[in-house]
Amino acid sequence: MPSSLGLPRSLSLQETFSFRSKKQKKTSNNKSFGLPTIQLDRFLTNEGHQLVTSYFKLSQIQNHIQKGTLHKITEKDVDELLKSYGGLSTPVYETLSYQELNLSHNECKLLAKLLKANHVTNIRKLKLSKNHLSGSSIKVIFEALQKNSTVKVLDLSFNNLADNEAKWLGKLLKKNNTIKEIYLTHNRIKSDGARYLSKALIMNESVERLSLESNLLNEEGGKYISNMLEENDTIKHIHLGSNNLSLEGVKAIAKSLESNRSLVSLSLDINNISEEGAKSLALSLEVNQSLTHLYMPRNNIGDQGLKYICESLPKNSVLTYLDIEFNNIGRNYNVEGMKSLGELLESNNKVPRAINLTYNPIGDEGCEQLFKGFHKNTTLESLILSNCSIGLDGIKAIAESLKLNIGLQNLSLNKNSNMGADGHLMLADALEKNTSLKGVQLDYNFADWESIGNSIQKSLTRNHFLQKEKYKTAANILKASRILLNPTLQQQLPTCMSCSTSPLISPFISPLISPLISPMISPITSPISTPKRLSIQPPEKKSFSKLPFELQENILAYLDTNHVLSKNQILEIISFSLKKSTLNSTMVEFLSKTLSAYYPLTPDVRLWPTESTDSEFFSSERF
Repeated sequence: MPSSLGLPRSLSLQETFSFRSKKQKKTSNNKSFGLPTIQLDRFLTNEGHQLVTSYFKLSQIQNHIQKGTLHKITEKDVDELLKSYGGLSTPVYETLSYQELNLSHNECKLLAKLLKANHVTNIRKLKLSKNHLSGSSIKVIFEALQKNSTVKVLDLSFNNLADNEAKWLGKLLKKNNTIKEIYLTHNRIKSDGARYLSKALIMNESVERLSLESNLLNEEGGKYISNMLEENDTIKHIHLGSNNLSLEGVKAIAKSLESNRSLVSLSLDINNISEEGAKSLALSLEVNQSLTHLYMPRNNIGDQGLKYICESLPKNSVLTYLDIEFNNIGRNYNVEGMKSLGELLESNNKVPRAINLTYNPIGDEGCEQLFKGFHKNTTLESLILSNCSIGLDGIKAIAESLKLNIGLQNLSLNKNSNMGADGHLMLADALEKNTSLKGVQLDYNFADWESIGNSIQKSLTRNHFLQKEKYKTAANILKASRILLNPTLQQQLPTCMSCSTSPLISPFISPLISPLISPMISPITSPISTPKRLSIQPPEKKSFSKLPFELQENILAYLDTNHVLSKNQILEIISFSLKKSTLNSTMVEFLSKTLSAYYPLTPDVRLWPTESTDSEFFSSERF
C-alpha cells in the first residue's frame, strides 16, 4: 500500500471499525458496549490529523462564541475562525444573547472584533442586558457597531450606562442606519444623556423602537425627548415609564404629539402625571391621528383625568388601547370617571378597542355607570376590570348589558371576591344569551365553581364557533356575489327546475335559486292551446344580474343556511361585492366593513402589548 508523507497506512478507517467490531463480538463477555474507543491518530496522515484537529478546535471556538464563554478563547482564536469562513456569510451568530455574564473588557474587545466582521458573522440581535457594562468596555462595542451593518436589535438593559455612555451611543446613532430597536431600560441616563440621544435621533432614520424606562430623565429630559419627537418621523414605539418626568415633562411630550405623525405606542408609566397631565394628553389626542396605544398606569390621574380623556376621544379615530391601571379612578366613591367612560362607550365611538382599568376602586356604583348604556356598544373588544372592588350589584349591571352586547370579546374580572357565587351565576346565565364574548377571566373561589365554570366555558366555546361560521358564510356570500352580480360574466339562470344549470353558476348556489326563480319563468307548454305540430321555443333565459334586486338578495341570503348573519349584514356584503374599489381588499378589511369589526379567531383577544419583544424583555411587560 502506498505511503503518504512517509507514514504507512495498514487499514482504512472503515476496515478498522469493521475489524474491531468483529473482534468485540468474539469477546462478548467484555464490560464495554457499542463501538470501542479507537485512537484515530494511528490511521491518519499528518495532513488529515491537522485537518481534524483544526475542525474540532474551530467548532469549539464557535461554541464558546454562541454560549458567551468568551473568556475561554483568545483574539487569535477569533481571527482563525473568521479566516476559516472564507469571507462567506453564515447565519450561526444571528442572535448573540450575552445576558448576565459580567463581560470583561477583553471579552468586549473580542465581541467588537466579531461585530466589525459583520459581512461574515451576520449578527442580527445583540442582547447584553445585566452585564454591568460602562466606560471603555461599552465604548469599544459602540465603536465596532459604527462599522456594522447587520445588527438590528440592541439590548443594553440593566447595565451602568450614564450620560457619558449615552453620548457615545449618540455618536453611534449618527453614523449607523441599521439598528431598529434599542433597549436602555434600568440604566442611569439623566437629562444630559437624553439630550445627546435626542440630537442623534433627529438625524437617525432607522430606529423604530426606543425603551428608556426606569432611568433618570426627569423634567428636562422629557423636554429633550419632546424636541426629538417633533422632528423624528421614524420612531414608532417609545417607552418613558418611571423617569419622574412630572407635569412639565409630560406636557412637553403631549405637545410634540400634535406634530408627530409616526409614533404608534407611548408608555408613560409612573411619571406623576396627575389630572393636569392627563388633560394635556387629552388635548393632543384630539389632533394626533397616529398613536394607537397609550400606557399611563400609576399616575394618579383620578376621575377628572379620565373625564378629560373621554371628552377628547370622539375627535380621535385611531386610539386602540388605553391603559389606565392603578390611577385612583373611583376613589372615595367618585363615579364621574366611569360615567364619562360609559357615555363614550354608549355613543359607540370607534375608539378605544381595549381598556385596562385594573386596580381602580370603581365599585358597584361606578360599574353601574360604566355599563348603563354598554349594550349599545359594538366596538370595544376587551375590558379589564381586575381588582376593582366590584360586588354583586356591579356584576348584575355587567350581566344585564352582556345579554344584549354584540361586540365585547374578552372580559377580565379577576380578584373581585365580593361578587361571590351569585355573581358568577349571573354571568353564566347572561352568557347563555350573549353571542360575542369568547374570553372571561374569573376567580372561582367557592364550592360550586366547577359546574358554573363549565357552563361559562360552554357558552364561550359556542361563541367562538359561531364567529367562525359567520366569517365563513360572509366569505361564501361575497364569492357568490362577485360572480353572479358581475354582468360581464353573463351567467344564465336555468329556464326551469328540470333544466341543467349554467356552468358558470357556483354548484352550491344552483339548488337554491331554482325554486326562487321558477315563478318568474313562463311555462314551457300549454296542453289546451298548443297545436300538436307546433314547435315550442323555450323562453329566453334571464341573466341573474337583470333580476329584481330584491330577488337577487333573497337568493344570496339562502347561502346563510344557519341564519348566523343579519339582513343588514348580508346587504353590506352584497354592496361590498359590487364596488370595484373593494376588489383588492384584505379579509380583515372585508369583515371590518361588512360585519362592523374583525376579531381574530384566537382563544384570547390580544390587543396588547404593542411591543413585539415584550415577551423577551421583562422590563416592557404590562401584565
